[in-house]
Amino acid sequence: MHIIKSDNYEEAEDAVRDILMMYVDLAHSTAGFGHNADVYIRFDPLKFVDAEVEDTGCYYVDLELLRAGSAIAILCAFYNVWVEEQEVDGHPMTNRFQVAVDEGRLSRFADIAGVIAEAIRRKGAPLEDQWIEEAVAPLYRKYVVGFFARLAKQDRSARQR
Repeated sequence: MHIIKSDNYEEAEDAVRDILMMYVDLAHSTAGFGHNADVYIRFDPLKFVDAEVEDTGCYYVDLELLRAGSAIAILCAFYNVWVEEQEVDGHPMTNRFQVAVDEGRLSRFADIAGVIAEAIRRKGAPLEDQWIEEAVAPLYRKYVVGFFARLAKQDRSARQR
């Protein structure tokens, strides 16, 4: 687990910027998820998926967005392999993420970990199989649309004061 503190919080801020770019890309995708939506991710999502903040000091990092966005970036990696019609289980692009899921590092995001585990169990499928699209749709709505909805709600609340 990574600890965010005064001497390293800038990398967490940079990760949040990458996550926001990924969320915008996902929002522009027709189905909510799209191939290579994680292209903007320049950091290791495993570093921040279960990150904590040091108790001392105040680091202006949206920890909820950082963790959830890291989990979505990991899911994007599995989604990419799946839609490329490659076998998901033990794939070189996702193997270390698979280990992290097995170790419980995505335990805060049981719904995301569950979809990843099911994709691994299924190994992969032809593009005609819509399972992955149906499985990621509620995750897209919960994490990506939910994030933007909270921003819009905050904006409306601020303007009503």
